[in-house]
Amino acid sequence: MRNKRGWLRIVEASIAVILIASVLTLLYVRTIGKTRSGEEVYNFERTILNEIAADANLREAVLKNSSANIMNFVAGRVPQNFNFTIRICEINDICNLNLDSYKEEVYASERIISSTLTEYNPKKVKIFIWRES
Repeated sequence: MRNKRGWLRIVEASIAVILIASVLTLLYVRTIGKTRSGEEVYNFERTILNEIAADANLREAVLKNSSANIMNFVAGRVPQNFNFTIRICEINDICNLNLDSYKEEVYASERIISSTLTEYNPKKVKIFIWRES
């Protein structure tokens, strides 16, 4: 009788350890998946902002607060199942988004566009991207 109780406790403890390890592994994998997709979105945002900074027409549109041209440019590059918005602000202003209306994670990146060859009026471009529900 005593040997059977000992083995039973060992089996129970082993099952408990396996159960806890599997739950921790599952949580770890889910966390890594979110981090990886978040990093991909940030890299995507940086790429778009670099393209805006490299294109003279888009830089001029930013400096003139013409967000329609920028929105059209970004719309062609944003993958499906994602939505976005662009804000053009002064350098010292806080470009924020009304976060109450968004349930998902919103990824934001910004870049300062300082001037063209004929005009110095620096602006900040901020892009917000989130998954559509």
